[in-house]
Amino acid sequence: MREGKKLFNRIASFILAIVMVVSVFAITPPQEVEAATKALSFKAKGKTTVTISDKNCWYVTKKVNYIKFVPGVTGYITLNIKNNSSIQGGAYGSLTFCNSKKQPIGRKDEYFDSGVSSSQSYQRIKTYGVTKGKTYYFKVKSYGGIKVTAEVKSVKKGSNTSKTKAKTLSKNKDVTGVILANDKKVDWYKIKLTKKQKINLTYKVKTNGARLSGSSIYYDNGIKITLCKSNGKAIGGSTLASLKYPSDTITYYTKVTNTFTGQSWQEGLNKGTYYVRVERYNASSSGSYTIKWK
Repeated sequence: MREGKKLFNRIASFILAIVMVVSVFAITPPQEVEAATKALSFKAKGKTTVTISDKNCWYVTKKVNYIKFVPGVTGYITLNIKNNSSIQGGAYGSLTFCNSKKQPIGRKDEYFDSGVSSSQSYQRIKTYGVTKGKTYYFKVKSYGGIKVTAEVKSVKKGSNTSKTKAKTLSKNKDVTGVILANDKKVDWYKIKLTKKQKINLTYKVKTNGARLSGSSIYYDNGIKITLCKSNGKAIGGSTLASLKYPSDTITYYTKVTNTFTGQSWQEGLNKGTYYVRVERYNASSSGSYTIKWK
């Protein structure tokens, strides 16, 4: 709640500062104002930085900036949004992940703000699962100049999209997967235990993020990981973890990979085959994950 109020205070301050800028741009030749809609794009692979200036930001022009992206690999793209303003000290606004027709496939107007407290500063970092050769757009509405650095990583999308095709998780071995944007497919893994034993399942996630409503920030995108019985039903009837937070680590609270031991199987699992189901948290979610058991 407090972070949302701080945002609106910053916007109010920025409005006062931008009045001076707007007065200058009011007499700027039309071709320069139209630069707000110039073609912006990320490279198909590797790193790219796209810059939006104060005079071309949404608040000044009231024109949305679209950044085009056609991935050269299937995997994920991570955006790191930083300040590029001579007027204010942070980068803030909203971003919407769109398909080739510029229609949202991520949550509309995902909030970003590099000036919030350290506990939420990673909201400027967002990750999306993408398919090679598809055309995507990032719709950007910023309250000042920003720099958006994109990094593209390749992750093979496996065929383990049903329980019968589940991929075996070997003990102490990391497995990385991807949940693709606008894709309902679920990833399945299996764990074979030759004796009754206690296990720890570790995981970390990179995913997309938050939305702002009124003065409150909501974290309701992400990736779900569920430990299941041999019949595919969740152990204890509950989800192992709902990974909603858009950071390089597992949750809002931790700085390192989190280890989770579910209470329902804390005393150990019987000999047999168990399954891990990985899926999007909701229709707007996508990203990358790494899991391991020991």
